[in-house]
Amino acid sequence: MKKSPAQPLRQAARWLAVAVLTVAGASVAAPAHAADSTTCTGTTQLSYTPGLTLTPQTVTVSETDSVPTCISTDPSITSVITSPYSFPVPNASCNNVQLDPGNVLVIHWNNGQSSTVSGLTYVTTVTAGITQTTGTGTVTAGRFTGAVGVLTWVYALVNPLLCLTPGGLTGQNGTILAQIIG
Repeated sequence: MKKSPAQPLRQAARWLAVAVLTVAGASVAAPAHAADSTTCTGTTQLSYTPGLTLTPQTVTVSETDSVPTCISTDPSITSVITSPYSFPVPNASCNNVQLDPGNVLVIHWNNGQSSTVSGLTYVTTVTAGITQTTGTGTVTAGRFTGAVGVLTWVYALVNPLLCLTPGGLTGQNGTILAQIIG
């Protein structure tokens, strides 16, 4: 019996279908596991140099965070180890401070591990006297690689009268929330 030119194609298609079904069956049969997640809370303190006034200017923001409490699917993670850092904010004034500490942040966990959150984009909203800046990115290295990282800073709106004092507004306190969503 002579093979038609279509027979090798049909045979290849059958082998491809068997391979696809085998791979699909293997992925369906794989055991499911809970996604990793961590939520940490703490306080944040900002220092502005020079102080904020009503006139826009480039200001260096120095941030000191304390994040002593974490709830995690990894029981060895109970807090975040922080250290102060600084970043410039152009056109900052008492009426407009867009916090953007960079598109990459490294979270250092108390257990010696770390998570690098990359591609952070920030959104700042002001509602009912509260300023909230939320940065969202992806964990690209370390613990929780592949998860979503969400960092949120919350501050009360500043009293504009403080911006009229000599030296302007030089500091602000708030809260911080760090979430890893697997």
